[in-house]
Amino acid sequence: MPVDIVVGGQAGDEGKGKISAYLAVKNKYDYSIRVGGPNAGHTIFFKDKIYTLKTMPGGFVNPGTKLVLGAGTYIITDWLEKEIALTKAGHRLIIDPHAVIIEPRHTAAERADARMMDKIGSVGTGLGAALRDRVDRKALRFAKDEPRLKQYVKDVPELLNKALAKGSKMLLEGTQGMKLSNLHGEYPYVTSRDTTASTFMGEAGLGPKYAGEVYAVFKPYVTRVGPGLVAREMKDKVKLNKYHTAGREVGSVSGRLRRVGEFEMDVALQTVRINSATRLAITHIDMLEGADISRGVKSFTGEAKKFMGTLAKVCAAYPNPKVALISYGPGLNEVLEL
Repeated sequence: MPVDIVVGGQAGDEGKGKISAYLAVKNKYDYSIRVGGPNAGHTIFFKDKIYTLKTMPGGFVNPGTKLVLGAGTYIITDWLEKEIALTKAGHRLIIDPHAVIIEPRHTAAERADARMMDKIGSVGTGLGAALRDRVDRKALRFAKDEPRLKQYVKDVPELLNKALAKGSKMLLEGTQGMKLSNLHGEYPYVTSRDTTASTFMGEAGLGPKYAGEVYAVFKPYVTRVGPGLVAREMKDKVKLNKYHTAGREVGSVSGRLRRVGEFEMDVALQTVRINSATRLAITHIDMLEGADISRGVKSFTGEAKKFMGTLAKVCAAYPNPKVALISYGPGLNEVLEL
């Protein structure tokens, strides 16, 4: 069985957590896998409760789904333990022995680096410092070395490959977005790692032959919390207030108000091509004038209708993805399937 993958098509904050959670419930995946660090979070509205997660997979909402953190995961143990308690899903959690523990020294080093904090826009979790130590082959603590996580540690590549051989279904939740990729993004205003589907598979311990549907998630506009390019950035404070309140455009990790700009076609096309996206998932459509969900997409007018025309141009890029999901509110089931 293939592994479906969720990737970000912009600068992160596209709503990947909600899409991952929705897919986990809809498709009843056997495993939900997460890679990345706590510098980027998921916010999920589920059963009248808001879950802000920095490490746990959004697929926790399906009680039958096992939750996996791959070797490409960076963990702040205190934060993860709080999320285990919040989600009450610790009995389903599996962690690769080579997932890295972000230590207080990493966080302190990053926050003391004015270039990283002020110029690059790091949120100061220590991910960059921990990743740098890994690249430099310096002494690190891994999940296998953390007594508090010992009960969750298993050989993830062996477990997942055996499960795939038996027909298990899996969802791989990526992190951040195309504009922040260290390889393909808007350098130097990027994160410490690549943020594409191929890298996510490797970090999970899976080979490329298992890739299934690749969901690229977009908003009808672009946001980012730190410095870097935002095309035709919005400066009108009244308009921005709508996005920061009704649109909930506040960083889930940093708490900073997000900058807002127009949809960027060049980045969207790059996302489709580099990730081999087969499906598009659109969030925050309710922020556009004319998005009357009650009568379906064909009834859209104004801004919403114009944006759907823009998406048709994105879908024209190989491998010609189809618009599959449109989210029109924060609730888990506020999703229109096409």
